[in-house]
Amino acid sequence: MSWFDKLKKPGAILMAGLLAAGLLLPAGGTGSIAYAEDNGCLAMVGTGNIPVTSIERNQMVTVNYTLDPSGTHTVTQSRDAIDVAFVTDVSGSMDYNMDKGNSRTPIRIDILKEASKTLTDKFKTVNMKDRLGLVKFSTEATMVRDLTTEYSKIQSDIDKLKAGGSTNIDDGLMRAKAMLTAPDTKPVKMIILLTDGKATAWTDEKDGNKIKSGDASSAKAAHDDADILAAGGIVVHTIALATPGSDEIDLDLLNYIATKTGGMAYQASSTAELAKIFDNITKTIEAPAKLSNVVLRQPIPEGFILAPEGNASNVSFDSTKREVVVNIGDIPFPFLSDKIDLAINLIPETAAGDYPMQDAKVTFKDACSANQTFNIDFDTTLSVSIRVIDKYGNVYLGNSKGEIQRLRASDKERQWTIDEKDAAATDIKFEDPDHSIVQVSYRDGTKSRWDLKPSAPTGFVLLDGSGNVISDTGWHKGAGLISSFSGSGNQLPAVTQYGNEDFRNNYLAGYQYQVGAMNWTDFNSSTGVVLQDGKDIQLQARAYTNSISGTPSIPLYSAPGLSQVSLDSTGPVISWMKTSSDPSKDADLTITASETLSPVTSIRVWFDGNPSAGLTVDASRLTQSGNTYTYSFKLSQVPGFGTEESRIGWHQIMYEATSAGGTTTSAPDTFVVNPGPTGEMTPVDYTQYKDIADRPVTVNVTTSHPVTARFSKPAFTVKDKYYLISTDSAVPPEYAAWKKLPSTRLTVTTETDVTKGTYYVFLKLVDDQGIASISPTPVAIQFDMEQNRY
Repeated sequence: MSWFDKLKKPGAILMAGLLAAGLLLPAGGTGSIAYAEDNGCLAMVGTGNIPVTSIERNQMVTVNYTLDPSGTHTVTQSRDAIDVAFVTDVSGSMDYNMDKGNSRTPIRIDILKEASKTLTDKFKTVNMKDRLGLVKFSTEATMVRDLTTEYSKIQSDIDKLKAGGSTNIDDGLMRAKAMLTAPDTKPVKMIILLTDGKATAWTDEKDGNKIKSGDASSAKAAHDDADILAAGGIVVHTIALATPGSDEIDLDLLNYIATKTGGMAYQASSTAELAKIFDNITKTIEAPAKLSNVVLRQPIPEGFILAPEGNASNVSFDSTKREVVVNIGDIPFPFLSDKIDLAINLIPETAAGDYPMQDAKVTFKDACSANQTFNIDFDTTLSVSIRVIDKYGNVYLGNSKGEIQRLRASDKERQWTIDEKDAAATDIKFEDPDHSIVQVSYRDGTKSRWDLKPSAPTGFVLLDGSGNVISDTGWHKGAGLISSFSGSGNQLPAVTQYGNEDFRNNYLAGYQYQVGAMNWTDFNSSTGVVLQDGKDIQLQARAYTNSISGTPSIPLYSAPGLSQVSLDSTGPVISWMKTSSDPSKDADLTITASETLSPVTSIRVWFDGNPSAGLTVDASRLTQSGNTYTYSFKLSQVPGFGTEESRIGWHQIMYEATSAGGTTTSAPDTFVVNPGPTGEMTPVDYTQYKDIADRPVTVNVTTSHPVTARFSKPAFTVKDKYYLISTDSAVPPEYAAWKKLPSTRLTVTTETDVTKGTYYVFLKLVDDQGIASISPTPVAIQFDMEQNRY
């Protein structure tokens, strides 16, 4: 039970809290004000105002209210005396001017000394034996005077205060708690805390009551003190002695201390303001009163909702009664303000029409605990139209006939009218973030949907490297060229009536293109776009218009049109090689073509300057490995080279390969088919397989070479001659003990101590290219040195 409910000590006190009741009513839809008779229990009246009553669908409408608490509170009651500790800051900053940057403003501690007279005088006037104590704090706190009814001495103590030191709010509060909880103190206890700065020091009781510094830790200590005081039932009123907007004071901390303990948080920046605060606090002590459980209920029209944003946290919606509820709570007396301004924000989500605003109802309990009610009358109708503004400022109007108009943002000129239905339009929405797809709902339940963006391009004019139009997606000669796009236009229905050319002749602003993964780029029709080589090049094009947004800086695009092409501007890389080695009477040849893009389609080969190709090979006969194409053949397979004679010697070769990128032709080159040199051995005066020689036989050697000079290439000649005489008719290997023949003849005889036998003479010739040939058939000479000679 609170102290003012106890009836122990007789006494009667009369307090007047009459507030000025003069009100200015703003223009617009307004609610009336009723004046209540002053019966000493406090009263309240109110007005309502809707500044804008002609609103658009989905446009927020604000309903304003002004509550005017007024009257006097007359109390005849007995109460016990209470104990009050006045805890004041005397830190160094209290010696500053009120406005630290303005030396003409009063000193803060002087403001305290002058205004505090209101506090001590009130205690004298009330004369209820309330006790007042004084605690000062700077770096640490000191009890200046214990609880006393000698208020003049308290004032004298205040007048003697001097400033200096830090701001230890923690120690000040704890000194006051010790004062108020000492033996023989009153049950009802209160602290008045005044400070001009943030907490910068605190007292650590766990560390021998050492004074410690730090803004965060000092504020936390004072914060914790509020919790302790609240648990002990000690109310704390806080006073911030600071100019509005000052960063010297921690208003959050002071608000917490007051709220937590059930007190009030005040702020003053002058002697008059501080005196007024002391007066209000003493009135609260003298005769506490309030208007309690104040609630405003506002019925809202069907189809209206409470705006999801812009409403205060105490505003809610009662869906069962379709009422907006503003829970105002308690309004303590003395009133801090002569009026309380409230507002709610609504949004109409309904169809077009006129919607009367019903009266608001305010309920509360007055200071005499009687339930009170008054209405705030609204003689106002909210007119709602289907008027939608897109993100660019363009206006869409829907009427009861179902006509939809679009008005240009810049000058509200009509761009088009669409009349598709015979039913009233009830809603206009945009389906996409760009506000380019419009959906209209009608009263008959039907809908229309219009895409304001251009249709996708359907025509791509592409040219190949020869300037021919590309009509398929296969391989073509590069480089290509995008010559033009076509096929885009607006997608409005055929019944559209145009008010200007924005959606007609001035609708398309241009095209953009995208090649592969590159960024979208504006298309220049005068130059086109060169397309480089590539396989399956993905092409996209889109049209754009500025008519939707109304500005070239915000173009809106059609869906993309798609195309594809493969281009190659370079022919294959070609080479050849002779894969067979000499001595030989034929040649193994291979033509190779490499192409990284389009496939090789043919290879042709020419020989010996013949203008007609000796070979023409299509793709089906080529061997492919990745990007490499080969064709291998023998010279004997080429028409005209069927005989050894036609193949042996120097030859000229030319070849070419063809792909979509073009044809690559080689320069003339040469190769040789070299069977090696030839030779003949002829015995002198001896016939093989007929004669038997009884003396050494001379063998003459003649040589020649079949490769003659041709195509500016030289003839080959015999460079070295070697022989080998063996008793074995088998052809000896290369590594045998061949002997060099320095001349064109040699003499054959038997081995030492051998008189009979057959000897085989082999000839090896080496030409100037290092190609060797061995006579496959030796010269056979039979000896018998013991036969009779005649």
